[in-house]
Amino acid sequence: MLKMEPLNSTHPSTAASSSPLESHVPGNGSGNGNEYFYILVVMSFYGVFLIGIMLGYMKSKRREKKSRQAEGLVLIC
Repeated sequence: MLKMEPLNSTHPSTAASSSPLESHVPGNGSGNGNEYFYILVVMSFYGVFLIGIMLGYMKSKRREKKSRQAEGLVLIC
């Protein structure tokens, strides 16, 4: 059976050689804004999706209200 070796706290392990903040430091500022553009695109898709769900919900509620009013008119006549 395999046993895990205890982690030696005096020496950094090879798996976690640097902190998470140091791992994503741009070298010469070569990023031309693609990261921000990607986030903008993803958030806009998310927003369009939510607006579609909200409009569909409002449309179904409007239909439900009209059908209830029509049932009331039929019962009165």
